[in-house]
Parts: sequence; C-alpha cells; structure tokens
Amino acid sequence: MSHWSTRRPMVGMLVAASTVCCSLVSPVVAQHASPSAEDDQPWTASRTEPDGHVVLQTSTRTLTREGAPSITLVGVAHIGTADYYKELQAILDAHDLVLYESVYPTGAAAPGGSDAQVRVASTRASMLWLRDRIDATWRADGAVPTIDRVAQAAQASDSRMPAWIKAASVDAWGQPLNIITLDDGFSLVSLGADGRLGGSGEDADLRLLQRSRKPKADGDGMQRELARMLGLEFQLDRIDYAKPNWVVSDMTFAELEQALARRGVTDGMVQSSLRGGGLSSEAISTVMSILKFMDAASGGSASEAVKVLMVQVLGSKTATDGDMLGEEGRVILEDRNEVVWNDLQTRLGSSPPQRIAIFYGAAHMADFAQRLKHAGYTAGPATWSTTLTADPRRAGIDEATMHTLRQAMERAGRRASTNRSSQPEQPASPHPEPTNPDGVP
Repeated sequence: MSHWSTRRPMVGMLVAASTVCCSLVSPVVAQHASPSAEDDQPWTASRTEPDGHVVLQTSTRTLTREGAPSITLVGVAHIGTADYYKELQAILDAHDLVLYESVYPTGAAAPGGSDAQVRVASTRASMLWLRDRIDATWRADGAVPTIDRVAQAAQASDSRMPAWIKAASVDAWGQPLNIITLDDGFSLVSLGADGRLGGSGEDADLRLLQRSRKPKADGDGMQRELARMLGLEFQLDRIDYAKPNWVVSDMTFAELEQALARRGVTDGMVQSSLRGGGLSSEAISTVMSILKFMDAASGGSASEAVKVLMVQVLGSKTATDGDMLGEEGRVILEDRNEVVWNDLQTRLGSSPPQRIAIFYGAAHMADFAQRLKHAGYTAGPATWSTTLTADPRRAGIDEATMHTLRQAMERAGRRASTNRSSQPEQPASPHPEPTNPDGVP
C-alpha cells in the first residue's frame, strides 16, 4: 500500500483540492462507456486503457435534414491538452457559422432596445464595460487608445474580446462612441438619439469620465493556474474566437442572475461565484498552494491524482444526473440552451449558412440533439476527442483510497445541492457584475 493511503490528513487535503478543481471545470454529462456510433451514446466517455491509463473524451456529431443546413454539435471540456483544442479548432474552422458558449458581461452586448429607457440603459451598460477595456489599454500603452487599438490589445489575452468591444462601441442609435482625451484620463461619450451635443430625454448626451486607477484582477487566472498546475491548457488560451463567423450565443451575466432568481436560486455555487462569494479567490488560492506543497513532497503525484479524480468524477453517474447543481443545473443547461435554440432559429431563416456548429460544454449536447431530432434531424456517427489522460499508478493512491476520495467529493456535491433546494425562496438582491466573462461552465 502506498504512503498516500496511510496519511489520512493528506486525503482530506486532496478532497478539498479536487473539489475546487472540478468546480472550475464545466460539468460534463459523462458515463463509464466506450465510444460507439449508437444513437443514444453519451457525449463524453471515460475509460481505462489496457496500459492502466484513464482517459476522458468528448464527442462531436453532425446532424442533418434534407434541404436544411447541417448542424454540428461540438462538446468541449474547459481544461484539456493542447492537442485536444487543436483538434476541436480544426473541426470548428470547417464551418460557416459557429455559435459559441460564453456567459458574457451585460455591457459587451450591442446596445439597443424597443423603447427609450432600454436604449439609454443598454448604452450606459456598454459604456461602463468598455471603459475598463479602454483603461487597461491606456495603462499598457501610456496613451488614450482608439477602439481598434483596444480591440487589438484585448485579443492578445482573449480572442473573444475584439467582437465584443466593437459591438459595445456603437450606441443604441447606431453612432460610434467618442473617446475624448483629457490631461489625466479620458471621457467616453454618446451623443444620444439625435447624434448632436446637448439635448434632453433620449437626445441627451451620455458621458463617462475615467481617471487613472489600479487594474482589476483577472478572474480567468484561477482556471489558467489550475491548468498549468495539472500540465494542461485552458480553453480560452487555445481556441481562436476572433473570427467573423464566430458569434457568442449565450446569456449575459444579468440575464443569468435573473434566470437563477426565477428558479429560486439565491445562494448557489454559480450565484455565489458571480457576486464574489462561494469559492473565493483566496480560498481557491489556498487550496492550490496546498496542492503545490503536496506535489513538491510527492514528486508530482498529487496533480496526477487530481487528474484521475477529474476523469472519474466528470465521468460518473452523479455528473450525468446533475446532482451537483440542482436547480442551478436547469438554468445552466436548459435556460441557456433555449437562448442558443432561439438564435439558431433566427439563423435558419432566409439564406442560412450551410454548415453550422454549436460549440458548448459537453453537458449541453444531449438537449441540443433532442431538440434537433424533434425538428427532423438525424444524427451521424460521433468523432471522439481525447480531453486528458491520467495515470492512476503515478498518482500513488491505491484503488480503495481513490474510491473514498471520489465518494467524498460526490457527497459534498449532493449536500450542497440539498442545502440549496431546502432553503425558502428569497428575492435576489442586486450585486455588482464581475468583469470576468468566464466563471460559468
């Protein structure tokens, strides 16, 4: 028996570290099964190779209907190997339109609306969000930038950003926002509905003054740090979203919070992380520090153990049933899928693109496939992509201890779900929206 199984305090630390790791990765609908071409196959599979390695895979399937565009469902895990994302990128690049997943800041959506109040509010939200992007580029360059320069600078760290920045830089009345350079900052201005200085009501100018200040923390850093610790890659660092035929199809943070509140979720895992509670950055940093310490003491076996647990837990029936998210799971999966479905119907109107891909977490794919089948589509065979591979022998944990760790993680998830569902519904209180567009699977 390995020294890990006899050091129970380490087991507790590993449970905590693994729970954090799996909470930062998209919940995937997975089963212990070998990939097959059957119609009812899972969208992920975990298995054990003859050499003892455990493997987690996600699948891609194209659905077709006579006389209609083909629709390819590309399931993804948010942490994996570089080769995994390279393979998915090649699949996606072969399509005319990609509808992709990303709960995004409210202000990153193009301003608009059916009445004056909504148009003013949406323009103001975009200005608030855009101000931070301009500010970050100003600090880096030492000069107030143009919108094109802001988009160029942002693309270096997040390839989704250029399209969002350009959408937010045009107000609800179709006029570009103006950036006015000041001695110690800048002013962001919309001239309102009439496009002229001054005015009242909907014609009134909207101004946002910005002085120099400290940068905000990057909320994606935790997932990047986790990926590095495990010798893996973070999806946003490996997938190129900066393509004209890639379109975000998801909720904004405000829409997500509203959907959670409608289902009575006021203190769930996702809700808490959105407003800075729940798994705080300090708590996650502490757990990761412990994991680093354990790695140093064990020659890297702790990280390998976490990867093994990721394969097993994300490939378990608990993950399949959604026990770890409860009502939050219905919002994360069903409600967000409805947004994609509505976008897809719009795109399938006159002169639709002939090859459409939906690029979302693997957990979403069963619902998409069911909707398409009801619409007369037929699913083709699956293409399987290997997300990650782990070696239980290198993890240094015997099978019985690994089983105990997995059960402890699953019990923790079920307890959290039970506690949330037993609480009485309360009205959701407003909370500041985070700048990170990625805290949700």
